[in-house]
Amino acid sequence: MPLTYRAVLVVLSLAAAGLSHTALAADTLEARQQAAERLFDLPAYRQVASRQVYEAIRSLPEPQYQAAVEALSDPKVVKVLREVIVRSMARTFSVAELDSLGRYMATDEARSTVEKTDEFQDALVREFIAAGMTHPELGKYLIPR
Repeated sequence: MPLTYRAVLVVLSLAAAGLSHTALAADTLEARQQAAERLFDLPAYRQVASRQVYEAIRSLPEPQYQAAVEALSDPKVVKVLREVIVRSMARTFSVAELDSLGRYMATDEARSTVEKTDEFQDALVREFIAAGMTHPELGKYLIPR
């Protein structure tokens, strides 16, 4: 019996090693890009991606910001931005991470969380102001004089 048990352990170990090697081999840039592209099938992810784009362009000077906002109504511009996001995600995250993000973004909890982002931002600003009023060190940065 011990020999059979050892043989089973060896076979299982080899199988596990082969599976982990396959998983690593599948984590190519192309596979990452495909995983990142799949995220756009999820409404919650599309909403987050849109927010990221708007947050990024807010840092532009006013004339460029206005031009960028107007450009977002052009489907060709949106397509290019989507490709930029996909490439950036693929260069940053593994297939496993992207797939995990996709599983989460497909949940009701993710959709609810994304919908509450503005509510969270409002609460955060209120708390910043309250903290600035009660903590003088913070107040000199947060409360206009």
